This record gives sequence, C-alpha cells and structure tokens, in this order.
Amino acid sequence: MALRLLKSDLCTSVHVSLQLDFDTHNGAGHAFSCAHGRGLMDCVARFLGEMKAAPAPGKPGKTLLDDTLVLVMSEFGRSWASRANDGSYNLPDDHHPYTSVCFAGGNVAANRQVGSYTTRGLGVPVDLIEETGQPSKRVPRSADVVTTALRIMGMEAHEFFIPGGYGEVVGLRKG
Repeated sequence: MALRLLKSDLCTSVHVSLQLDFDTHNGAGHAFSCAHGRGLMDCVARFLGEMKAAPAPGKPGKTLLDDTLVLVMSEFGRSWASRANDGSYNLPDDHHPYTSVCFAGGNVAANRQVGSYTTRGLGVPVDLIEETGQPSKRVPRSADVVTTALRIMGMEAHEFFIPGGYGEVVGLRKG
C-alpha cells in the first residue's frame, strides 16, 4: 500500500510497519534476535528494490528511490549493557542492546557504513557536525539521526531546533 501511495504521488510521506517487528521479547539469545532481524531486513530490501524499479511520478529519468528518503530505525538500544560487580557485562536481549539505523534513497551517500559497537555493545564515536557548526567526535544519539535526516532532505541546521543539542552524522549525506 505504501508503495502504491508513493507511486501515485498522492502523498509525500508514508509510515510502513512490518507485520512482524524487530522487537521479539524473546529470551532465546542474540543468535535468534540477529536471525530474526536479517529476515526482516530482507523485507526492507525488497521494498527498496521495488522503489528503485518504479519511476518517480513527474520526474523523467528518476526512480521513486531517487526521490525518497527511506529511514529504517527502532527504539532498540534501550536495554543498555550494564556492568556487574565482578567487572563482566550483562547484555540483555529483551530489546536487543544495539540501535541500528539505515538511510537509503535520494541525497544519501551510497555504499557506506558509519559507526560500530564494541564487543560489549557500547557505541563507538563517529564524526559529527554539531549544531554550532563545529566538528566533533562522539557516540551518536537519536537527535543526531533526526538531524541527519533533516539535512539529507535539504534543511539547514538553523531551520530547526531539537532540545538537548544535535549534530549531523558526517558521511551520510551526498556531498
């Protein structure tokens, strides 16, 4: 349905919710969570493939994917890794300890991965441009994902405000 709406040029945004979601609430461990996530990403890949094959309405030579920002994300990462008294780490799998975000489509730089996690599930700092315009290197936050999406869509940093500060993740927007 979302693809049909975008093809028809009746709307400028859609929200897609898969019948199954990434939130498994399963105690079977990370192997199950990862396999389940791979299956769901196959659904996302099919959707992106169909967008790439569809012409953009009223824009000869462009595909629907060329003319659309696709953002795949969740609220994962809320089950933070915690350190036990003996120095070991607890990695809960109730909500998967990692937050991953996928950007695709128009104005997104292709074929890159930005960021990573330590073996203990803690974020690794990435290059950002802070709201002040100054470069920095830190672990990204949700506000940085929103900022990066807004910048990819062409908004300038002075055209919006996000409480608590924000930065654009470097390397995701076509330059």
